[in-house]
Amino acid sequence: MGRRRKDDFAGAEAIMALAALGGLLWFFSPGFRFWMQILLLVLVIVGLLFVAIWLGYKAFKPEPPLYSPKASEGQPNQTQAPTIGVVLPYVPPVPELSISEKLRKIDWFQFEKLIELIYRHRDFTVKRLGGANPDGGVDLIIESPTDRFVLQCKHWRKWTVGVRHIREFLGTMTDSKCSKGIFITLTGYSGEAKQLADKHGIQILNESDVVRMLEESGLMYSREIPALFSDSRKFCPKCESEMVLRTARANGNQFWGCSNYPRCKYILNFE
Repeated sequence: MGRRRKDDFAGAEAIMALAALGGLLWFFSPGFRFWMQILLLVLVIVGLLFVAIWLGYKAFKPEPPLYSPKASEGQPNQTQAPTIGVVLPYVPPVPELSISEKLRKIDWFQFEKLIELIYRHRDFTVKRLGGANPDGGVDLIIESPTDRFVLQCKHWRKWTVGVRHIREFLGTMTDSKCSKGIFITLTGYSGEAKQLADKHGIQILNESDVVRMLEESGLMYSREIPALFSDSRKFCPKCESEMVLRTARANGNQFWGCSNYPRCKYILNFE
């Protein structure tokens, strides 16, 4: 410890001696004073440059990323949001359904209401008589100042219209005391059915005819038709109340039952 103190004291003496020598040279040697001023100026310039570089580094230092692709085995940290520069996986857009696909997604009752909207848009007065039976005789009666038609709508996805169906429709027209009829279906009709319909002045419209009427009318840009296509609810054809999906106790099968039960006991099969 004593030797260390002696070394410190000797160092301090040397520094004091150098400071005294520098002071004497500063006062008595103009050349020394000139070079010391140059040295001090250089030190000040170097110090200012260092401070400027340090401030610039602090100002433009990049922030640490909130998202690391290596975290959690390649997955983003659950507590951190991905930055703009992160490349996210491509998710292909869901393709828009065509009008034909939308027509086949709705049920027969919605299809009947769709046809009703089309003819109302064409300035017909429409009276709906379909009732609770999807295979009933008269679904709609449309009237204009000069014409009156009986309509039957068949929202069949698998069956085509045959001769028997046209003959049954002829009987319906007779009962309704109407000589003009329109038979609307999705899946088409047989050649014999078309011949019988033409013979008695019955118009048979298929899916392409319905699509054409929708496009020509501009109803696809209205509120009613898109709302009808997107509405997943079902309404009772008998009382217009919303239907509820129920399960039969006996066999566990599901069915649509009227929410107005027991006052209305109408049911629809669940597809």
